[in-house]
Amino acid sequence: MPYTIKTLLKIMNEIKLSLQEKEVNALFQLIDLAVKSQGLQVAEAATVIVNKLQEQAKDQLTPVEEEKTKK
Repeated sequence: MPYTIKTLLKIMNEIKLSLQEKEVNALFQLIDLAVKSQGLQVAEAATVIVNKLQEQAKDQLTPVEEEKTKK
């Protein structure tokens, strides 16, 4: 049982990452490709990641970049 708790705590560690706009857009494209390729198997995880990226970037992206991420 202690092993399980220890493992769960490791999963919850937060990782901070700094990305340029071009890198964020490339990541969106990779996520889009993964969803198109794997479908529902990866859609939920993709949605979580995209939502987190959009939330963090909403005040930082230029208006043109924001339109690209909404597509």
